[in-house]
Amino acid sequence: DAATREADLIFSKLPLPPPADIHSSSLLLIRPHAIKENKLGHILAHVAEAGFTIAGLQMVQLTRPNAFEFFEVYKGVVPEYSDWVEEIVGGKCVAAQVIFARQPESTVPALRELCGAHDPEIAQHLHTSSLRAHYGVTKARNAVHCTDLPEDGPLEVDYFFTILPSA
Repeated sequence: DAATREADLIFSKLPLPPPADIHSSSLLLIRPHAIKENKLGHILAHVAEAGFTIAGLQMVQLTRPNAFEFFEVYKGVVPEYSDWVEEIVGGKCVAAQVIFARQPESTVPALRELCGAHDPEIAQHLHTSSLRAHYGVTKARNAVHCTDLPEDGPLEVDYFFTILPSA
């Protein structure tokens, strides 16, 4: 009947459409502590005001294996690696596919600049208007993760918007 079809549509796990403009995209991952502290709207507004288009948005709960897989490139490189994994599996996070509207080919470096230094204390001195300066608390609870390298932008977007939902 119609009600059952509508309920299935709303509550079933329908596949997401593939992300558009993936090659000019970057990933912004809003960490669980920022969600719990009701900073999501402020962060998304900050991103939009900085000239980014939010092309995709999805709330996710990463499993420990997913978190290890996603942050694997930082293992042995970043001292906060284990703390990052613990933070990211500690609650829901929001993955945003963003594109820098004025210069789409510069999306990854522009987003990195907007995010600021990994350490919020340093960001408060060097990148005063950055996301981490405004919303970060510690190196592990620094509000957001963003893509580091331009070639990784499409890969990270694909991971959150194609690979994880189909797993």
